[in-house]
Amino acid sequence: MKKIAFFSMTLLIMCMAGCDNKIPMEEDLWPETVYLVGAKDKIIDRNLNIGYEKDTIYTSVAISGSLPTKENVIVTIEESPSSIDEYNRKERGSDDILYRTLADGIYSFPQENVKVNKGEVYGTYPIHIDPSTLHVDSLYMLALKLSKTSHFELAKEDTVVMIRLNLMNDYSGLYYMDGVIKPADNPKDSIIYKSPRTLQAVVDGNTVRMYHQKNEWSKGSTDYRPDFCFNITVNPDNSVTLKPWDKFKLISGGGKYYPEMEVYDLWYTFEEDGIQKKTRGFVYKERKNDDEVRKINDWMEENRKYDY
Repeated sequence: MKKIAFFSMTLLIMCMAGCDNKIPMEEDLWPETVYLVGAKDKIIDRNLNIGYEKDTIYTSVAISGSLPTKENVIVTIEESPSSIDEYNRKERGSDDILYRTLADGIYSFPQENVKVNKGEVYGTYPIHIDPSTLHVDSLYMLALKLSKTSHFELAKEDTVVMIRLNLMNDYSGLYYMDGVIKPADNPKDSIIYKSPRTLQAVVDGNTVRMYHQKNEWSKGSTDYRPDFCFNITVNPDNSVTLKPWDKFKLISGGGKYYPEMEVYDLWYTFEEDGIQKKTRGFVYKERKNDDEVRKINDWMEENRKYDY
């Protein structure tokens, strides 16, 4: 009995020693699966520069697991337009603008598959798109899902990623208007005009659309008010040309763009309810912190003109 007990104890010690020799980080702590980055959040945003003849966006495939992959993994992606239809049914109201897929011929996939190289976690998948064909007041999406993989299993949940496409250029974004509006026949009667303005990229890489006073149409997300929009084009010499968008009664206008400050110095005359009025002021891009806000405020005070 003593020999048996001694042998059992020795065997137990050897097993424990063997277990102690295993390094946890050398073993997978959870099984590898292949998934689309962003699928958990359902929607990811990608910007398209309308000034480019062809722009490229990317989506990514990743391999879960605690260890680097030991071989290359080849993953096939396919489109899922029905996912966009389902999103519209569930998330968009009857009065909302619905998301649409891209028309054939304006986008392409230069790679047949995604390759996650040995020892790496991610692989990228480029998509080429011609942004000049997209309408500024429409909403566009691409929906992608995994089809097959050379190794491991495909994720069973959150399998579709929807890419929301946003048009932009170097002059678009969130800005703030800081100026005044005066009747042409009574310049002493002025209205302070201070308001956030979203400058939407339109037409080309140098043109944006701006709303005069009225806010963007909130229900339709990107719809516009046709009586209150005009385009601003930045010319090669940084002068600006203003043109009405749709029904806005713009009479004349001009100004200058200061690229180092990301500021428009604008003036324009327009007609509202049969009365001619003039707007003059600065439209400056959103600042990141209080220090930058102080700098732009100081700059506007130094450059503000009061002879209008």
